[in-house]
Amino acid sequence: MPTETFLRLSEEKKEKIVNAAKKEFARVAFSETSIKNIVEDADIARGSFYQYFESKEDLLQYILSTHAKFINKQTEEILTASKGDIFEFFIAMYDHITEEFDNTDDFHFYKRIFENIKTCDDRIFSMQKEEMKPNEFSKYYHLIDKNKLNIEKEDDIRIILEILFAITKKATIKSFKYDSKDESRKDYIKQLEYLKNGILK
Repeated sequence: MPTETFLRLSEEKKEKIVNAAKKEFARVAFSETSIKNIVEDADIARGSFYQYFESKEDLLQYILSTHAKFINKQTEEILTASKGDIFEFFIAMYDHITEEFDNTDDFHFYKRIFENIKTCDDRIFSMQKEEMKPNEFSKYYHLIDKNKLNIEKEDDIRIILEILFAITKKATIKSFKYDSKDESRKDYIKQLEYLKNGILK
């Protein structure tokens, strides 16, 4: 994550560095990206880059976590709208995220990163496990309709949520690899249906 030196920069300079990084990360597979191109486009010295971030992986993680924090703000609104149905919540969250990716100016950046997930190393995403899901979800437990769930204690909800988060994150990433967004969503819904209804007859 960024150093205090980076965080003390003006918003204009931070945005310039981030935009230069997105441009480079959208250009080629992550393994082929160059810090040299980023610093030249951002008009900073190469030495300055390492005063701000440890590596290009560190910079990418920062960019992705910034977007994740924006998504976190939608949690309560979406969960309330779904009337506490966690399956409807995750479907709505999936739709919200994929729509955001489609409509944003950064579409090509996200498409390149997610299409080359193996190349850019899933470690980047696992490192920010807490950022890629709604923050402190436990505070929203009271909004979840538990009457429909086969649970005995609150910790069971945590386990269910971890499974749903994992499925949704993977489906969101894979959506960039589908030719059809409808087909991508249909496969995601099918996964949830198996989880919801069980696999065994």
